[in-house]
Amino acid sequence: MTLSAKKLPIDDIKNDVITALTQHNTILLTAPPGAGKSTCLPLWLLDLPCLSGQKIYLLQPRRLAAKNIACYLSQQLDETVGNTVGYRLRNESKTSNNTRLEVITEGILTQIIQNDAELLACGLVVFDEFHERSLNADLAFALTRDVQQGLREDLKILLMSATLATQAINLQLPDAVALESKGRSFPVDISYQAPSNTRLWRQHALSVLKSLVNSHQGSILMFLPGTGDIRYLAEQLQPYMPNTMALCPLYGELSLAEQQKAIAPAAENQHKLVLATNIAETSLTIEGVDLVIDSGLENVAIYDVQTLNNKLNQRRIAKSSAIQRAGRAGRLAPGHCIRLYSKDDFERRSEQSHSEIQQADLLPMLMEVARWGATACDQLPMIEMPNTTKEQLAWQELTELALVSQQHQLTAQGKQVAVFPCHPRFAKMLLSAMQLEQTQQVEHLLSLACLYAALLEERDIFGAAQRVDNCDISQRIIQLLQQAKKPQHQRIIQQAQRLYRLAVQQQRKASDNSYVEISNASQSFCTTANHLPLQCSGLLLLLAYPERLAKQRDHQGNYLTAYGKGVTMSASDALADKKYLVAVQFFQRQHTLSIALAAEINLSQAIAWQVTQAESKTQLHFDPKQNRIRSAKQQVIGSIVISEENITQKLSPVLLVECWCQHIRKRGLAWLNFDEQAQQLLLRWRWLNQTQQHLGFEDVSEVHLLNTLEQWLGPYLSDITSKAQLDKLNLTEVLMSQISYQQQQVFNQLAPSYFSGPTGRKCKIRYSLEQAPVVSLPMQELYGVSTTPSVGDSNHNSQVALIIELLSPAQRPIQITQDLVAFWQGSYREVQKDMKSKYPKHYWPDDPANAEATRKTKRHIKSE
Repeated sequence: MTLSAKKLPIDDIKNDVITALTQHNTILLTAPPGAGKSTCLPLWLLDLPCLSGQKIYLLQPRRLAAKNIACYLSQQLDETVGNTVGYRLRNESKTSNNTRLEVITEGILTQIIQNDAELLACGLVVFDEFHERSLNADLAFALTRDVQQGLREDLKILLMSATLATQAINLQLPDAVALESKGRSFPVDISYQAPSNTRLWRQHALSVLKSLVNSHQGSILMFLPGTGDIRYLAEQLQPYMPNTMALCPLYGELSLAEQQKAIAPAAENQHKLVLATNIAETSLTIEGVDLVIDSGLENVAIYDVQTLNNKLNQRRIAKSSAIQRAGRAGRLAPGHCIRLYSKDDFERRSEQSHSEIQQADLLPMLMEVARWGATACDQLPMIEMPNTTKEQLAWQELTELALVSQQHQLTAQGKQVAVFPCHPRFAKMLLSAMQLEQTQQVEHLLSLACLYAALLEERDIFGAAQRVDNCDISQRIIQLLQQAKKPQHQRIIQQAQRLYRLAVQQQRKASDNSYVEISNASQSFCTTANHLPLQCSGLLLLLAYPERLAKQRDHQGNYLTAYGKGVTMSASDALADKKYLVAVQFFQRQHTLSIALAAEINLSQAIAWQVTQAESKTQLHFDPKQNRIRSAKQQVIGSIVISEENITQKLSPVLLVECWCQHIRKRGLAWLNFDEQAQQLLLRWRWLNQTQQHLGFEDVSEVHLLNTLEQWLGPYLSDITSKAQLDKLNLTEVLMSQISYQQQQVFNQLAPSYFSGPTGRKCKIRYSLEQAPVVSLPMQELYGVSTTPSVGDSNHNSQVALIIELLSPAQRPIQITQDLVAFWQGSYREVQKDMKSKYPKHYWPDDPANAEATRKTKRHIKSE
């Protein structure tokens, strides 16, 4: 073996690493960018006696890094890649029987473990750049750790990163040994150039680049959030680029060949300007780069439960990513990093990025979990668990797709789906398409399904201008095949062809190698749009997205989906007048869910082919025109009503109660006929609950009454069919029936409707939740009353004095008091003078507290 003589910082801990790997099975290694952990350390492993004759898997989070590291390590050994060191990617590999060190992506390791649960030929699994914490990395680690703990105690695991949160991970891995490599290969000077307006950051980035491309004497690497930003800057910079500098884009959608061209050494006397996403953040060395410009931003795919799609969000990168980016400038020589944000901004950023497991679509991962034999993520030794609610919703989706059982075990179809290198929804579509191609004798249905599966895992191939008023996904298939030589289109078609071959292989296995011919024309993958059954597009996509069937509602472009969401599209879209669609992708426009991609569907054909099934149910609804409940027999798919027929048979009491309760909740409690007596009863009851809580009366707040309609009102609704009948209900009696006779007695005693004064007059008490109850009566009828009347429980010391509104003989308010004794002794004198002058015929005693209450004038009092 010939190794490079160049000394790297990682060499300083070589003995520690070798000792740790020899004596322990789980190691955490932190090493700054450029230390050599990816390009030097792996070669030490080949000579370790404890790994003699065993394979080593080196995981990289990105395909480009995996391939380039394998090539670099092979060069260090003076070998061609595929000998001692090889690589295995999703659609490309170079290995041989002599390969001991395989550089692979995390998804590949998951498939290796699923097919070889003990990893018998493997001695060590190395997770490089583990701080990125992708969903695939978390799952691959959990499976590897499970193998180590349950099947292979001798299996070694090495986690490596430039910014590994060692302390946090150590809590999850108490048996792990932590090592650290100090220093980086070359120093990087950091400066900050923040834009004056953060919204105009692209214009600021362009200005910075314009000033550098002609003055800087080395290669430049600029980190940008997305491909749109790369295209914008590349276009704007073209007139300013010197002949000595090549402009190279670098992002994930490029082919591996195009990506390698971007990182290859520049030609002699030439430099490069590489405009990259965070694909260049780790494990890559672009020779000649001594200046990094960091926008401080990244685009992150976050699964949106509203749209059921990944949504690309732009956000500020964490400190760990900023450190990684800066490190790209010091890989081969001292460098400089310009951050297009302020130092204060950097200091305020989080230490680590949010892990993907908390923001990604969990369906593919849970399929692997079920394939491994677990029924929940917490049965695996994961570094971090997903959100419990999101996990349960994802299991529910898989159950509804019939890929897992209620117990979260793979169904027969689920086992077939699990082996496909695409989303479970698309894999199900492929298998079902193959069956339909046989049973319905539709040529090239599988080819079309494979094209849709590959197409939907890429960005929309239509440009922004083409997408306007054009949601029809079948138009994408036509363009895809008409422009098949475009690199992006070639990649999609090649993936579709791989899926086609795998689907045919699975069919052969399922039928014991006696593959039934589908049709002579369908024995090979079809790439001619004219021969594809594009009229079946909606049928195929419904297999993948059964909940996204959509029916046109009240006006053109407005739809209701089977899972109950209202969605829209432009009224001028070519599909906007179609009765039924399958809405494949959505986007959020303000508060509206808009359709991005869809296909028309022949629903009758879908039902006939058993792609979907309509359920028959009797549905009651309130007819506002006739003010009564009507009954109809409906055919429904989820929330969509396919057909409806009115029926006149006797209505089910259970359905009547359910219908009334739904309608009352929709209209509110005030829609019921609460007369004055019932309204006063509710006020009294609510006042009691507020002030006499020790009594424990039932809650009669509006919210609670609406939530419990079935309990208190339901028994009276079972034979009511019209609003007129409903209005005749005595709601006072209905409410009072909710409490026992003894409780009713207490109720009326502590919260009486009326106050009876000394003269026998019954005066209504007005209850309120804002103040004490109020009673109004003539002042003369309270003569001789020396204590203020009260309501409530005196035995519990919770009685409340009434607010007394004293009235004149003309029934006009003259005084309000809640302390009658204080009134007799105080302000009564002023009131007495006023009343004597206004009502001289009435009795106004000097000592009202000891006078006799009366309703009469002085003349009638004397005559007695």
